[in-house]
Amino acid sequence: MGGLSRKTAFWLVMVFTALHALTCIACRAMGAEDTQALTLLTLAMVFILCNQSGLKIYFTLVALVMINVMAYLIGNALPTMLIPLMGESMWVYAISTSFTTLVLGLILLLMIHFLSRSPLFANMMKDPVQPEASPKEYRQRWIVRSGDRIVPVPTEQIACFYSKDKCNYLLTDDGERYIVDSTMDEIMKGLDPERFFRINRSCIPALASIESAVVSSGRYKVEVKPQPDDVSTLVTRSREEEFLRWLEKA
Repeated sequence: MGGLSRKTAFWLVMVFTALHALTCIACRAMGAEDTQALTLLTLAMVFILCNQSGLKIYFTLVALVMINVMAYLIGNALPTMLIPLMGESMWVYAISTSFTTLVLGLILLLMIHFLSRSPLFANMMKDPVQPEASPKEYRQRWIVRSGDRIVPVPTEQIACFYSKDKCNYLLTDDGERYIVDSTMDEIMKGLDPERFFRINRSCIPALASIESAVVSSGRYKVEVKPQPDDVSTLVTRSREEEFLRWLEKA
């Protein structure tokens, strides 16, 4: 039942049933007219149940009118039936209005339950609110070794990652090369795909390091600065269109 559990919805109906009875007794004890107060309570009950159950506004408006009309008809008919049995008193009207509220509230809950389960009326339900996806956090720096030193290299200073002789390396903008203890797949997972693109199995250049893409023998060859030594920068044929879209989008 949308965002409202059956138990909660039932207890809301019971609360409004009690409020109707208490309002009727209070108004009549003070000699005041109770019609407007009871009508407002009925409207509030219907609106809360429909809104919290995920029904769209136009069905909520239809339900407000329908339940209010039924409440008026039943609320006027019941006292007429009870007065000959119990005599005319505030208790007759309190019983009448509380019974009417309970019955109409349960009817409304059944209708909402039916509508929420029936594919024929799925368009009457509000579209579920999708939680906003948390932006993925990519690696801001890479910890590499240089002899006996451990060096943190900021991602924005990396020109490319490449694979050679069964080792994976990162190449910085100033030409420094470091071994990376990660597979190329693992490296790619830690990179922002808007800033890095894996052009083939052995090379992942940064967008900022790409000077151009030259057509060579029907293939795109990426010119990276600085250029990694003896590493192919040809774009895999199956990724050529994706690479061009990436360049265009970037």
